[in-house]
Amino acid sequence: MVAKWHREEPREVRPFFQAQKAEDALQASAIRLYKHGDVSIETSFDLDEIDFQKLDLAVHPVLADPSNWMPAGLTSDDLEVVLVATHSFLKRSMIIERYTVGDGDPPDRWNIGSDVLSDFAGGRNLELSLALCLRSDRAPIPGAPFVGGHWVARKTFALRSRSAHTLFDLRTRTDEDWIAASLPAKTLYFVEYAGGIAEEPEEGGSVATVYIHLDAHNRLVSSPALGEAFQPMLAAEIVQSVLSDSYDDWKDLQAPHPNSPLTTLLKQLGKENAMKLEDLKSIVASPARAKALLQDRLSVVQSLR
Repeated sequence: MVAKWHREEPREVRPFFQAQKAEDALQASAIRLYKHGDVSIETSFDLDEIDFQKLDLAVHPVLADPSNWMPAGLTSDDLEVVLVATHSFLKRSMIIERYTVGDGDPPDRWNIGSDVLSDFAGGRNLELSLALCLRSDRAPIPGAPFVGGHWVARKTFALRSRSAHTLFDLRTRTDEDWIAASLPAKTLYFVEYAGGIAEEPEEGGSVATVYIHLDAHNRLVSSPALGEAFQPMLAAEIVQSVLSDSYDDWKDLQAPHPNSPLTTLLKQLGKENAMKLEDLKSIVASPARAKALLQDRLSVVQSLR
């Protein structure tokens, strides 16, 4: 499930009221997910594991005529368009491409190579952001960009794993944190179920908090290949724990709320059709069977390449 990180690093860029006309300058930009696939201006894509295996990404930057939005006091040579890849779980961000607005029309497309995807969990839960930024520092003016990297327009494309909805909130713990929580210092992960898996979720909420050892997290960050292989396995373990810990909340239900995380999970665990709740009850009653099912649905074996 997609982990919701609390952002710890400061934002590098932000919009400014003196440049409001420029806010939509990149809105016609688009993305292509697969080779020979359609180009789309949509910004959010829910993908299955098989879809991530076929990714052949290309971002098509489209910039509106600068004469219609150029902020006062700036010229095309003061601004650039950058393409940034971000992964919240890995806490990784990288500028992939950039071009100066003063150089003319933007490139037709920027291809995202397999080497980039390998650094970002194969594209799982990847965000690709186009940002129209100030190229370098300038004298501060109230309400106007003045530091290199300040943005005046942005469009972000998000690739979300269907097998990774926002079911849990992921945080790190050090040895000392684990001990303070009355757990062994080298605990790898711990799931703290909060409730509500069968209910309509609150905006931005999650039904569980998952703690992972800081050392393990840092290892995943420093080794993209290890992270890509380990994440599905860890996700299978975590989801099995959430289902087991939440069982009393839904064991007597005929059906969960149609918008609940449990309903979404039933759809993900089925193949052509959603899994029946009674079938899930039977499977969760056997932890070994539940783990086997989740390992299959989350493509654990396929990730070990």
